[in-house]
Amino acid sequence: MANHNAINITEKDILVCIFQRGAADGLNALVPYGDNDYYNKRPTMSVPQPGANNGAIDLDGFFGLHPALAPLKPIYDIGDLALIHATGVPHRSRSHFTAQELVERGLTNKLGPNTGWLGRHLALNTKPSSSAFRVVSISGNVPVTLTGADDPLAFSEISSFGFDQGVINTGYPEVLTNLFRNPLPFSNTAQAALSAVDELASANPGIIPPDNGAAYPVTTLGKQLQQVGQLIKSTLPVEVICLDSNGWDHHENLPTFIQQSLTELAGAISAFHSDMGTRMQNITVLINTEFGRRVSQNASLGADHGTGSLAYVMGGGINGGQVFSNWPGLSDQNLEMNEDLKITTDLRSVQAELLTKRLGGTNMNTVFPGFTYTPAGIFN
Repeated sequence: MANHNAINITEKDILVCIFQRGAADGLNALVPYGDNDYYNKRPTMSVPQPGANNGAIDLDGFFGLHPALAPLKPIYDIGDLALIHATGVPHRSRSHFTAQELVERGLTNKLGPNTGWLGRHLALNTKPSSSAFRVVSISGNVPVTLTGADDPLAFSEISSFGFDQGVINTGYPEVLTNLFRNPLPFSNTAQAALSAVDELASANPGIIPPDNGAAYPVTTLGKQLQQVGQLIKSTLPVEVICLDSNGWDHHENLPTFIQQSLTELAGAISAFHSDMGTRMQNITVLINTEFGRRVSQNASLGADHGTGSLAYVMGGGINGGQVFSNWPGLSDQNLEMNEDLKITTDLRSVQAELLTKRLGGTNMNTVFPGFTYTPAGIFN
């Protein structure tokens, strides 16, 4: 077990977690164009091979990026992006609600701790300061991933967190401060929230512009990641930031809808990478989903709930510029439950290696009870 009290916050990466909610299809995002069964099973909704019109962007002679992910190719080429295919948590659920909960808890079944894998890790570490901005969610609520951490903070937008000037002029914040005193119920929570308002107002990250010519897309994810960048560049001691990317449940017309989703993802991620510049050396971005989609297209030119999918890791502390995959193949005899991409890399192995190599170490028995991981060499 690592000596967490000996770890200084400056020695650890800032972690940004993005959850693709809705079960993102990995097969059209990172195209296994070298596997003929991909085209056999998706005859009219596959991404063409590299060199063809709207074809995949070749990475290594077998895998290629969906053309909508073109903004990520330069990040991949400089070694700041790694892709993990045929990954996931082997929970065998096809329910969004159940699968998301299990992935966020880091479990394969409902037995075990009700807290999140990242929340359990954070609970092991001594808080480096009293700041409310150590652990933040910019999705309007605290995700299951962060439950168990000390006082995670959730808001939808920096600009809407706090009181407007008119309310401040009335003296109402002082009234609340005086009202919520110990030993009243929820006094600690109320005082923490009021302190966070003051802390945010003092730091004023919302006025910080993007650096290095970064242009964030005017999309939900683009706005969220711009705020992530503002928090990181401010005086606030952020350590972990979580956010959601919604709209990945593509049962119908997958080619059109995944084009839109991947365009939003790539534009936002690319802008964030540019904005952070040299700061990326101490930032890790992890992107994952609850499960993948079936290999064969359905009658609605979509794909139903599946198993294995794709995860993305971006940052200066990774062995990027490569696809990590023990590719299982897409022939009938190699499919999970006769219809899905098999999981050959447990997502918890990626997360465990991240915690070990980039976040200062952890107690694996606490964070991932009953799970033994083998490092894949993704992180430096």
